[in-house]
Amino acid sequence: MSDSLKHGVAMMMPVRMAPKLPLMFLLMFYVVSSAGWRVSYSPSHICALKNSSVVMNCSYSFPTKHQVIKVFWFKGPLQVGVEPPDLSEDPEYSQRLQYLGDKQQNCTIKLSHVTLKDSGKYYFRFFTDKDKAMGLTGVTLSVTGDSHEVSLFFCALC
Repeated sequence: MSDSLKHGVAMMMPVRMAPKLPLMFLLMFYVVSSAGWRVSYSPSHICALKNSSVVMNCSYSFPTKHQVIKVFWFKGPLQVGVEPPDLSEDPEYSQRLQYLGDKQQNCTIKLSHVTLKDSGKYYFRFFTDKDKAMGLTGVTLSVTGDSHEVSLFFCALC
């Protein structure tokens, strides 16, 4: 047995680190979520027929000494270092998107007359007077065509 094993000496081995940005992002997410920040979506995947309306249920929380000043939803993909655009300001969504939530804990939205192009992942983001946060898990929306039988088959696969 080697001397290092006999005496309980730890051996150091080089470890390759991932790029710093993703690690930093994960650490920031952990710190934010552990400090009373939370966004939850239920369900996390929604299937809808073309031209129907969809309600994306969402709730959020933040530290009590903060005041919410801005809330909005955006469509992915997420991009590091890029502030996402508010869907309610997008001409393709502004007339069809209705925020049903508040600036306390409800972030639910309704999207009417969904199209195939609406399929994708949606995220909620909010700003307080001291910080900002978003729900990283998002809601996935899958929109299927007009045929009821075909649509139900494909929605079952979602």
